[in-house]
Amino acid sequence: MKIDFLVLTILFAISPAEAGLKKIAKDFLENNAQVKVAESQVKLAALDLEAFELTRNTNLNFTSNFNENDLQSFSAFSARAFGGAFSQPIETIAHSLVLNKGFEWGGTIAVENTYQEITVPGTPTVFGFTQGLTYTQNLGRDFFGKSFNLQKEQLTSNLAFTSANSEGTIQQSLLELVRSYYQAALNKSLVKLQKAAKLRAERRLSLIKRRVRDGLREKVDRLQAEISLYRADENVKSAQQNFTSAVEALSTSVHRVVPAEEIVGLSDDSFKMSESPVGKVDGNQNLKALKDQVMATEAGLDLADKALIPTINFEVGARSNQFNTQTSNAFSDGVLGGPNNEVRLGLNLTWALGSQPEKVEKTRALVNHQTTKLRLEKLTSDVFQSEKSIKDQINLLSENLKSSTRRLQLAQAALKEYNRLYARGRADLDQLIQAEETLINTEINHVQYLSQREILIHSLAFLYGDLRGFLLGQK
Repeated sequence: MKIDFLVLTILFAISPAEAGLKKIAKDFLENNAQVKVAESQVKLAALDLEAFELTRNTNLNFTSNFNENDLQSFSAFSARAFGGAFSQPIETIAHSLVLNKGFEWGGTIAVENTYQEITVPGTPTVFGFTQGLTYTQNLGRDFFGKSFNLQKEQLTSNLAFTSANSEGTIQQSLLELVRSYYQAALNKSLVKLQKAAKLRAERRLSLIKRRVRDGLREKVDRLQAEISLYRADENVKSAQQNFTSAVEALSTSVHRVVPAEEIVGLSDDSFKMSESPVGKVDGNQNLKALKDQVMATEAGLDLADKALIPTINFEVGARSNQFNTQTSNAFSDGVLGGPNNEVRLGLNLTWALGSQPEKVEKTRALVNHQTTKLRLEKLTSDVFQSEKSIKDQINLLSENLKSSTRRLQLAQAALKEYNRLYARGRADLDQLIQAEETLINTEINHVQYLSQREILIHSLAFLYGDLRGFLLGQK
């Protein structure tokens, strides 16, 4: 029994901490649909970068054809030899295998192998094999892979932007969850306080009824006490209604029913005020996102400049082939270095004169870059102002909490004194009810200050870009 009692005591001591905002925040991050959508955007951006990097991978292309040609042919030779066109059926089987590899420096190498079988009626089948090697180097806009690297840099910056932007979206949703939680915690405390006020009103009415019956008080006192009780009962129901609404908002966020026991009331003994977070505004996720977006637009601007450069490709290649009635001879003599060789050099230039579409895109990229930089400058200023404002509000609330704590003690003492004076007939009921209202208003002010302070503390953690860690790291 002693062991069981000890276990229950430990569980009771742990449960308020576990069944608070930390647990609800964990469930929110695991189950909320908006969180999942934000996380999926990061995965998609990562796939965009991966897919682009794979555009310079190795490709294998195989083709196979069969051709039976009975068409008439015409040439000057056939006209002299045969008096016109002639028809000679030719049957051809061809297989082609091409291995192609692109490189980040803008070069491409290709190895091509072609095998053929050619059959003409009345003659033996001829076998052919051709092997070629081609290297192409971009000397224009992708000279030494400049455009490729710029696109990669743009996609990398976009991935970083998406990651920071996604985390900012998640933390913004977490901040809304915090506000909903402390609204629920506030209303839970208000229910508790209003129930205590109603209990005092019931006791007061019971006492006054006896005194009226004994002729020690007037009937009007009983009427006023009944009115006070009705008002207290209405206040309890209003607080319960607000608490139910706040719990519903929480339940919708985590996609499950949040029982009242999971919410720690601000007037509960287990409630502990959060400490101010440690951090700097440089960690703000929105700032990070805009900085990464500026880098992405810079890369986009450089790409737009590159697009004005003509496309220039330099090509060097070699090829060997062999046709023979023996397959082995066709293969052995058809490889590079065989008796039949071809070497070629080439230069290809494509230039859109005027480059009007490219100039429009450059202007568009410049506008995007300048606009993003301006947004970053304004947000940086706003974040520093927000930090100062939040800290000033927290300091003022801390002072108000000290004041309300003292005022609460005085209001409790004043109500106790008015109860004593009323019992002796030295104070009227209006004064007692006024003291009661002063106490309940002071209690409400106190828990409201606590709620506001907690929201501001978590808002500061959000401003520093680590609301997730601040919530899950709480003990």
